[in-house]
Amino acid sequence: MKILPILLFLFPAIVSATEFCPSNRPTDAWGVSYQLSGDKQGTLLLLRQQAQTAFYNPQNQIAEWWRFDNPKHPQFSRVFGEAKRRIDYYAGDLRTLGVQVSQAEIESFTSEHLRQVLTKVPQSSCATAEAYEGEYQQVHYQLLWSTTLGLPLVLETEVGGKVSRWQAQQLLTNDTVKQQLQQWQRYQRTDFADVGDNEQDPFLAKMINQGFVEHSEHAAYDSHGHPLGNHGH
Repeated sequence: MKILPILLFLFPAIVSATEFCPSNRPTDAWGVSYQLSGDKQGTLLLLRQQAQTAFYNPQNQIAEWWRFDNPKHPQFSRVFGEAKRRIDYYAGDLRTLGVQVSQAEIESFTSEHLRQVLTKVPQSSCATAEAYEGEYQQVHYQLLWSTTLGLPLVLETEVGGKVSRWQAQQLLTNDTVKQQLQQWQRYQRTDFADVGDNEQDPFLAKMINQGFVEHSEHAAYDSHGHPLGNHGH
């Protein structure tokens, strides 16, 4: 199972009651705010509009933005809000990096795959959700899956005694999501293929130095410094 680069955070055990239990799926643009607690902490915003899905960390203003207007040829951007810049990757770039993802994987936070390998268990915290638990590739998972949104409400993992937990907090409004995506669209863009020819650009030089982007072997890294093509839990 391929895991989205930004989701190298992963999550451990389940599932206590959740206050966030949507009964209706929004239309057009919408999103979900997640809070991570446990071994790692932070906030992640999942943004959706039609064929676009983005994962945004508001603390460092870095986003991973996928477009599936042509599902066979996805486009990906790493967005840097502080610098108002983005680096665009096209289908050929992703193949070169060994990144293979589907629209369904990205839109479901990759958790839809977990439902196929985990065991369904009883739960009473949300009438429109299903709970799953089990081991997969030496990781213990607990998942509370919203059948309304097609996303996890809670996703916990335990690896080597270290537990992390993502919990959905609230829906993001249509206007909030649209405004954020439109803002990124206006940022100065650099094609990934041109990064190696622009090392004199202070922004790109900084990103290369910090391990967010590289024009050599691995070429791109996630927001934790892991190679983009090296998908794992």
